[in-house]
Amino acid sequence: MFPSAGNDQFTLSKLIAVIFSMGGVAMVSLSDSDNGSLPLASFWALAGAILYSVFLVMLKRKVQDEHKMDITMFFGFVGVFIAVSLWPLFFVLDATKWEEFQWPTKLEWLFLVINGLVGTVLAECLWLWGCFLTSSVVGTLSLSLTTPLSMFADLILDKKRYGWMFYVGSVPIFVSFFAVCILSHYENWDPVLMCTRKAYHFVRKRQNPLRLSDVEREQTQSLIKHSHHHHHQINDNDDT
Repeated sequence: MFPSAGNDQFTLSKLIAVIFSMGGVAMVSLSDSDNGSLPLASFWALAGAILYSVFLVMLKRKVQDEHKMDITMFFGFVGVFIAVSLWPLFFVLDATKWEEFQWPTKLEWLFLVINGLVGTVLAECLWLWGCFLTSSVVGTLSLSLTTPLSMFADLILDKKRYGWMFYVGSVPIFVSFFAVCILSHYENWDPVLMCTRKAYHFVRKRQNPLRLSDVEREQTQSLIKHSHHHHHQINDNDDT
């Protein structure tokens, strides 16, 4: 249903890297919470990540090469559809008091425009282009880097302090990203599967040493009998 390119194929190593990255993101999110539990916003972020992944997989299925799609025109149409179809939600959210609407100030308008041009248009175009040049797994894991990087920015600029879970959780996020990049470059390389198979054969060999010796002994005896029988046949032929 979803044919993948060589660098997008499923491997056990990529699965382990993604699981490690998810665990790191959970630890970083918990380090930023006040009571040690995931807030409701984290679940909304998880839902957004799932939709992002579905969007990227479906897009890669329809368009395998970046030359077959105009990225800027694509995002232009995405912006048009969002502006046309989602603007009534302003009134719904304001009426239900979920998100009260306030008219931005001039400074806020300036930041909104800069963020829209740089943080949305340029960043999304570069990200999607990078997904086509690498793989959807690399593109998705690169999004998880925004969480620790933004918190590192708060740590440097705002002098904000985080607990040990932030630093410990940041390690698997970065390691998983670079690991998937390397695994995507070497298409047929699955080190976790190779190590698992070697460990399995090692354990089997340690558990059944006598059985293997018996099999080898039987094979040796069978070869000796076959050799003797063949030698006797040759001698009988010479006598006749």
